[in-house]
Amino acid sequence: MTTIAVCLACLGSAQSPAEFVKQVREVDFRFMQCLANGDHKTLDEILDKNAVIVSSAGKVGPRDHMINAVRTGITRVTWNAIEHEAVYLHGETAVVSEKLHSRGLSRGEKIDTWLQILRVYMHKEGKWRLISYQSTRILPS
Repeated sequence: MTTIAVCLACLGSAQSPAEFVKQVREVDFRFMQCLANGDHKTLDEILDKNAVIVSSAGKVGPRDHMINAVRTGITRVTWNAIEHEAVYLHGETAVVSEKLHSRGLSRGEKIDTWLQILRVYMHKEGKWRLISYQSTRILPS
């Protein structure tokens, strides 16, 4: 029953799927900028209160760990290349998948690696909120 309600809500919306994808890409870009420039206040707005974060080291933590790491500068990352970026809509939930080359600091340690990233956004209270983030290191072949 929940699935039907979500689909009907999306179909009944005045916005097209293309508009939703555009909105998700915009908030996703803002999220990535926060990690690069230390904007923990905007990060706090984007991350859902119950967001689940899984680091490339396999550590699971709450949103507050990510916000604090960005606020204190323990995490500062930039992206040199993004490949295979895609946004998949499922009602009012969106999945962003991409492969990217990340450089900077993660939990205070230097990184220079390729990652497969999966971010899940949910449209709540008129805004797209990040509800799940997972990064996986891609080993050299």
